[in-house]
Amino acid sequence: MSATLTSFPIHMAPAETYAGNEDPFLFRRARTWWLFLALFLTAQENSIFTRQDSAYWSLKGLPQKFDSHSNLLWLTAITCAIGLGLMIGHIGPTLRTMLRQKTVAAFAVLAFLSTFWSQVPGLTFRRAGLLSLGLTFGCFLATYYSPEDLRRLMLAAGVIVGIACIAWGILLPQYGISIDGEWKGIFGHKNHMGLGILFFFSGLPFCHIPSRRRLLTLMLQSLFPLGLILLSRSMTALILIFVLIAVRIFGPFIASRRREQIPFVVYSIAVGLLVLALAITAGERIILPLLGKDPTLTGRTDHWAILLPYMADHLWLGYGYKAFWTGTGDSLSVIRSVGGAMKGADSGYIDTMLQFGLVGMGILLVTLLVFLRDFARLVRRASVPLIAYWYVGVVIAIFVGSITEGLITFSIPVPEIVGAIAFAGLRNLYDEIALPRPSPNDSPRRFLPHGTQEAAL
Repeated sequence: MSATLTSFPIHMAPAETYAGNEDPFLFRRARTWWLFLALFLTAQENSIFTRQDSAYWSLKGLPQKFDSHSNLLWLTAITCAIGLGLMIGHIGPTLRTMLRQKTVAAFAVLAFLSTFWSQVPGLTFRRAGLLSLGLTFGCFLATYYSPEDLRRLMLAAGVIVGIACIAWGILLPQYGISIDGEWKGIFGHKNHMGLGILFFFSGLPFCHIPSRRRLLTLMLQSLFPLGLILLSRSMTALILIFVLIAVRIFGPFIASRRREQIPFVVYSIAVGLLVLALAITAGERIILPLLGKDPTLTGRTDHWAILLPYMADHLWLGYGYKAFWTGTGDSLSVIRSVGGAMKGADSGYIDTMLQFGLVGMGILLVTLLVFLRDFARLVRRASVPLIAYWYVGVVIAIFVGSITEGLITFSIPVPEIVGAIAFAGLRNLYDEIALPRPSPNDSPRRFLPHGTQEAAL
């Protein structure tokens, strides 16, 4: 099968900045399989051999939660080395892409700056470095690969990770399944498994569907990640499935409305959400149990109430990145009050306040507004490619899921990387579409997929 050639004018983005369509040799390249290894090692969070018995959730489980074995440090170093190796030779375009995401970059810079007021500066600096590497790696993927290739890569990586989770649950259930029967697979926690699988397969609803046969194929393919999410019993991941599907269905409808209709559409959505919230509040004894929750969101609201005084004590800048949940000091007081081992607030917004205070919350709000602005500019500029709705769905899922999970603080590696892909990918997509059309006197230049020679005209 021959490579598909894609035409670009000379003044358009070069191949290393934004590649063409699909690479027919994508899965034959050694780089692709090194990428799969990096994603696999990143997904397992150094928790592949973590047991989650009854002691894991008690105060006796604190050493297991907070201590790092030297072998795990080597595994982290290997993962970072593979990621850096993949980016070598493309650091320039990657950093330019990263710098265009000023608010995302500001979040990483704030993580480094928080070293100066962190109670554990060494830990904060190291974790800030890992955060920056993860965000940069996501920008690299969005820069080096075309959107279609990147979606194929994420889906394939999800299949590999999903098969590993099944193997872990069947062959090594002491590591892959918790004492309550919830599957965590190779991940560090059952919610991490559900969310990791969700974000790997987040591009599936946004595939082009030219026929009923293709629709049936996609529905059958979706059974695999859906089954894994059900095994994990992650209700947040299940809810976010509906968020992605809603973006897929209503996104193109909203984008196709004329400008004068947008206020009415936004008003209708706001009223609908308000009615839904009131219905859930009124029927919490019926609806929340169906979602596997109680009015306290499985005790989360009680924990958040305990954390409020600590947030107020460090209102503006927080404790520093990853400097609160250390199993000592104030976090140990919270853990003792709760009566169980904790390593997070089970809310990205609470954890953001604990780590960065109101300054961090402000950066997150601006980040979301800038992303929505970029999408609005894309809508006004041209017809919106289907892949753009994938990016929008991922970002909305991150902000919605952060109500009960630490997604916006990038505590889970897979959403961090896929989120960086979404932010960078939408900006790249806009830059490509917004470039001026070639004039008749421009001589086109053609690019083959990465790793091949330029074709002769």
